[in-house]
Amino acid sequence: MKEELLFDLESQRIFLNAINSRLKQQNQSTQKFALNPKSLTLHKTTNLVLLVIGMSIISLLASVSYFDDMSSYAKNTDMAYKTKYVIENLRGDTVNTWQHWNLVENDRIVVNIVNSGEVTSDKLYALKAAILSDEVIQIDDSFLHKSIPGSTSTYYLGWAGALKQQSKNPTKYYIPTEFTILESARGEGQITINLVTNKDTDGNTGYTKSITEDNQILKSTITIYDVDSLSAEQIAVIVRHEFGHALGLAHSTAPEDLMAPQISTLYPYISECDIAAITALYDGNESSQVICEK
Repeated sequence: MKEELLFDLESQRIFLNAINSRLKQQNQSTQKFALNPKSLTLHKTTNLVLLVIGMSIISLLASVSYFDDMSSYAKNTDMAYKTKYVIENLRGDTVNTWQHWNLVENDRIVVNIVNSGEVTSDKLYALKAAILSDEVIQIDDSFLHKSIPGSTSTYYLGWAGALKQQSKNPTKYYIPTEFTILESARGEGQITINLVTNKDTDGNTGYTKSITEDNQILKSTITIYDVDSLSAEQIAVIVRHEFGHALGLAHSTAPEDLMAPQISTLYPYISECDIAAITALYDGNESSQVICEK
C-alpha cells in the first residue's frame, strides 16, 4: 500500500511542476494583455483553480509526512493506542414458576383442539408439532447475547421432547411427558386450545387461563386469537409460549426467551432455562423464581 502511495505522489509532483510552468506562462500572458478586461478575468479564474489544485497536493504531501511520523512512533513505543473492551455474560435472568400438575407416573395429558376447522392443515400440523415434537437444535449463545461466539445451547421445538429429556432427573412430582391430542367441540381434556378468528380487545395473540386447587393445576384453557391472520410458524410460537403457562410457568425476565411477556426473539424455542424452571417447579418449588445459568 505504501509503494502505491509513493507512486501516486511521484505522479502528483510531476503534475505540480506542470502547474507551476503553466502559472508562469499565465503570468506572462496576463502582463501582455493586461489592458483586456475579459482576458484578465479569465486568467484570474484559471490561476485560482490552479492554486487550489496546488494547495491540495501540498496538503497531501504533508499528510504523507504525518503518516511516516506516526508509523515511526508506533514502532518505537509499546503504549501507542492500546484499547480494551469487555463482554459480560448476561446471567441472572429468571423464569417465574406458578403451580404444577399433580399426576401419577406415566399419566397422559389430553389436549383438545377446539375449532380446528378454522385453520389450514399446515397450521394445524405446526400447532401439534409445538407440543409433540422431539426435535432439538443447537444455537450459538452469542445470537441471544448470552456468551461469546463458539458456545452453544440446546433448544427444543416441542414440549414433549423437552420434557422427556428433563424427566430423566428425579423430581418430587411427575413431569408430564405424554400427550394425547383430540379435535373435539365438546372441550374435554385437561388442556383445551381454542382457535378463534376474532381479535382480542387488549391486543393479545394468546391467553391461558388455568383452574387450580391445593397448589395443583386441574385444567388449563388456551385461546389463540385471529388465527386467520397468523402463519403456521406464528401459531407454533404462540402455542409453545402458552403451553408453557399451561404446564405451570409464568414469565421470564429475559427478553430473548420464549417465556418473555412479549415474544420478540428470533429463536422462539424452548430453552434450557425453561426446562430448568419446569424441573424446579415439579420438584416442589412452587411460586418461585429460577435463575438461568446462561
